[in-house]
Amino acid sequence: MLKTPVLLYLLCVVLRQGALSVSPGKDGVGFAFQPNLHEFHKTPMKFESNSPIPKWLSGTLVRNAPARYEVGDRSVVDIFDGFAKLHSIDITPQSLNFSASFIKSGIYNRSIEANTIAPMVTFLGVDPPFSLYERLEALAKTLDNNDINVWKFGAGDSATYAALTDGWVFPEFNIDTLDTIGVVQPDPLGDGQSGFGVGPPTVYLSCAHPVVEPSTGHSISYVIKPSYLPGQSSVLSVIRIKDLGHIETIGSFEIQKNSYMHSFALTENYAIFFLQPLYFDFIKLMTTVEMQYAMEWVSGDKMAIHAVNLKNGSVSTLSADPRFYTHHVNAYETGEGHVVADVITFPDPTPFLTALSLDKLRDLTHLRKMDSYARLTRYFLNLTAETVKVEPFVNKTALGDFMNKLDLPIINEKYRTKRYCIFYGTVTSFATSSPFNGSIPIVKKNVCVPGSDDHWSRPNHFAGEPNFVADPNGTHEDDGVILSSVLDADRGLNYLLILDARTFEEINTAYMPTWIPFGFHGQFFPRSFQ
Repeated sequence: MLKTPVLLYLLCVVLRQGALSVSPGKDGVGFAFQPNLHEFHKTPMKFESNSPIPKWLSGTLVRNAPARYEVGDRSVVDIFDGFAKLHSIDITPQSLNFSASFIKSGIYNRSIEANTIAPMVTFLGVDPPFSLYERLEALAKTLDNNDINVWKFGAGDSATYAALTDGWVFPEFNIDTLDTIGVVQPDPLGDGQSGFGVGPPTVYLSCAHPVVEPSTGHSISYVIKPSYLPGQSSVLSVIRIKDLGHIETIGSFEIQKNSYMHSFALTENYAIFFLQPLYFDFIKLMTTVEMQYAMEWVSGDKMAIHAVNLKNGSVSTLSADPRFYTHHVNAYETGEGHVVADVITFPDPTPFLTALSLDKLRDLTHLRKMDSYARLTRYFLNLTAETVKVEPFVNKTALGDFMNKLDLPIINEKYRTKRYCIFYGTVTSFATSSPFNGSIPIVKKNVCVPGSDDHWSRPNHFAGEPNFVADPNGTHEDDGVILSSVLDADRGLNYLLILDARTFEEINTAYMPTWIPFGFHGQFFPRSFQ
C-alpha cells in the first residue's frame, strides 16, 4: 500500500532537484560539490510563510558559481576550474522567479562542441591531462570562464552586466534572461593592445572586486600589465571605468613582481593595494598552463602597500609583514595621511592553493575537518611617516573568536570609504568541531562595539555570501535586509533567505527548484537601477 506513494514522492524529489551525476552520499553537504547541469528560466518560487517582505525590496539577485566539472571523459581537478553558471532570483513584493544558465563563453562552447574539456589555462589541471599540443593551444586562447563574481558597469543604455574573475575579460549577460551576449576585452589603457584583433591580445591581471566610487558612481579597478622576463618591471594602473567603452587611467606605478590580488581598498582620496608576496611566474605558466604551479609564496618578502591618490595619481609606498589575504572589507581616512583598512587575512595561501581540489571537497571525512583560517585584521596606515600598525581581531571566547574568522565581507555601500561599524560575512568551516557543528553561519560583525556580534544559522544548512540591501528610508547603518542563498543539506535544495539586518531575525524563506553548487560571489541589482 505504501510503495506507490513512496515511489511517487521520490520521483517528485528527483524531478524537482534535477539530475545528479554523482550521489552526494549520506551527508547532504555533498550536494555543494556535485555538478548541476539544469538550466531554468523564470521558474516561480513560493515564500514559506505569509510574512511580508519590504515593499522596497525589488530587483534581481545574481549569483555566480562553477557548476559543471566534467565534459565527456575529461574533468577538472579544482573547483575554481568548473564552468561558470549564473543563478538569479527576480524579487518583487508579489512574486519570485528563479533562473539559471551557464555562461556560454568561448571555452564553454568549444568544450561542449568537442564533448571534452577543450584546452584552457586552469588552476590545477584536468584529468586526463592535456597533451603538449593541447597545452600550447591553451596558451593561445582567452580564458573567459569567469566563475567568481558579477558586476554592472555603466548606467542607462550603456550599462553592461558581466561575469568577473581576476583577469581582464568580460562575458556579458542579459540581466533578465541570463543569456550570454558575448565576451568583450576592452582596451583598459588606451594603447590599443587589448581586444580580439589580429594576434593574441595583451594579457592583463585584474581583480574580481571593482569598487564603486561614491563621489562619481563609477567603478574603480586596476590592471597589471605584466612583464614576462626576469628583471623587467610590470606596471599596475589604477583605472576608473565609466562603462566598458569609456575607461580612464588615474595613475600607474612599477612593480618588480607580479603579485596576486583578489581585491583592493578604496578611501575618499586613495586606492590602496596590498601587494602580498604571492607571485605569478609566467614562464612556469607557459610550461604547465596550471596557475597553482605558477604561483609562489615568498614568506621572506615584505608585503608592499601602495596608496594611489585618486586626484593626482601620486603614490605612497609602505611595507608590512606578509600575510595572505583575499578580501578587503572597507577602508577610511581618519585624518590627513592616516588610513584604517580592515582586511580578511590568512597566515599563508595554503588553503587557497591546495584545499579546493574536488577530490578533497568530496571526501566527506576530510571535508568535515576543514576549518576556517581566516582572521579579520585591521591595518593602521600612516602615509606620511610610512608606517604600518597591524591589529588582528581576537576574542577570548570560542564562539566570539570563531566569528572573527568570517570571510566574503559585505557592507552597507552607503558607508564605503567612511568610518563604519558593521559588516556581514560567512565563516566557511565545514568542521564538525566548530561552534556550529559544521554548518556555515552568517555573521554580523560590529568592529566598533566588542561583544555585540550576531549570527544566524540552522543545523546542516550552509549559507552563501550575504548581500546587504539597504532600506532607502533607513537612518541606521544596518537598516535593510540580508539576502543569502542557503543549501538545505537535508533536502538537497537551496533556498533564498531574507533576514532583517538589524535584528537578524528571519523575514521569510523561499526554496529554489534545485540546488546551487558551492560558489563565491554575487550582487543584488535593484530594479530602479537595472
